[in-house]
Amino acid sequence: MNTPSALGLHPLLRGFPGIVLELRRDGVVVESNGALERVLERGVAGGPFGTVLDTASRRKLDTILTRGPDEPGRQPTPWELMLEGRDTVEPHSFYPVWDEDGGRLWLVECPRDPRFDQLYEELAAVNSEQANTQRQLAKEKARLSRALDELEREFSENERLSRALQAQNEEMEAQNEELLAMTEELHAGQDQLLSSNQQLERRSRELQIALSARNRFYAAMSHELRTPINAVMGYNDLLLAEVWGPLNEKQELAVERSQRAARHLRELVNDVLDISRLESGRMDVETEDVRLPELVGDLFETLKPLTESARTELHLVQEDGVPVVQTDPRRLRQILMNLLSNAIKFGEGSPVWVRISRGRGGGALLEVTDGGPGIAEEDQARIWDEFVQLDRGDNLSGAVEGTGLGLPIARRLATALGASLDVSSTVGLGTTFRLALPQSAPKSA
Repeated sequence: MNTPSALGLHPLLRGFPGIVLELRRDGVVVESNGALERVLERGVAGGPFGTVLDTASRRKLDTILTRGPDEPGRQPTPWELMLEGRDTVEPHSFYPVWDEDGGRLWLVECPRDPRFDQLYEELAAVNSEQANTQRQLAKEKARLSRALDELEREFSENERLSRALQAQNEEMEAQNEELLAMTEELHAGQDQLLSSNQQLERRSRELQIALSARNRFYAAMSHELRTPINAVMGYNDLLLAEVWGPLNEKQELAVERSQRAARHLRELVNDVLDISRLESGRMDVETEDVRLPELVGDLFETLKPLTESARTELHLVQEDGVPVVQTDPRRLRQILMNLLSNAIKFGEGSPVWVRISRGRGGGALLEVTDGGPGIAEEDQARIWDEFVQLDRGDNLSGAVEGTGLGLPIARRLATALGASLDVSSTVGLGTTFRLALPQSAPKSA
């Protein structure tokens, strides 16, 4: 991205609909296109930009200013900053753009897609209406409970009066009339409760429709995104194959980085599509007889390039009498591929062991063990959450590329196969994942 003129903002940036700021290296705002002033309802030029940010965003700004310009030719990365107005705090994403000598910084706001805003607003409205309905239902239940308690007390009082004051028929009749009135009130409360339940059911159906629309959107977007991603990867392969001529060292490095990013994006799209299918219940299970040692051996061959690059080895230990199980081999291969890939990546070059033994009820138990740094006990529950990636601070050795969806998908697939997937780990000693397969998986998920 070309930097604006040092004499002031370019006319195109002044007319840009989003926020554009020119900052000195010390964070002081030199000039603005006026969009930020309209958001904050006050001027910012001449003062530090950090005064209109929350604490976390000020730290991000310090990082941007300290780090300076990106490598030449590298696409700027957007940063999300929280702007504090008079009565509001709003998130805005900015592209940092430096001048050639790194003395001045321009922050240009990233455009937002209104379709996502509309979708989130609709979902928020549905959730808000459901929460209001639930609160009204709770109040109604409490009122009915109090009415029922009062009714019980009245019954007890009536019994006591019947035994002690049988001669006072007129007073007894008055109390019966009062009891009748309370019964009518109870019936009215029951009718209102029925109406509230019907309204809650209607809201639940509306929420289900909204969630189904979200899943359809995920599936459609996943299919639409894979086409351009595959095209990018195809052209990268042609460039690396030097179809259009040789590449110099920097060009080859740039194309390889682009290919890794495209491959990572395709994995993320595929994982999102799998999550969408599992949530919508459209994950079919096709069972057949599976010999586990043969399946694991095929996976070892598939993962050989990964083990060679990681300088590690895969070992299989098989117990005698392991049964043939009826399960979906494609889904089982997907689960084990994820577990073995993680063991290779996080094992720090230590050997990875796969043990196959007899399980309960005629099933089988597969254990994947690595000798890596392990997972802290307080983090072991988090690994099953979507988009969670433990980093170096979480007792794993450095940041490893991934989507944060592999283990959640693996556990959901295990459940679809009637199996269970658990983990045990000790920091400094390694990690073991255990997949307990039944003798026969259910026919459909």
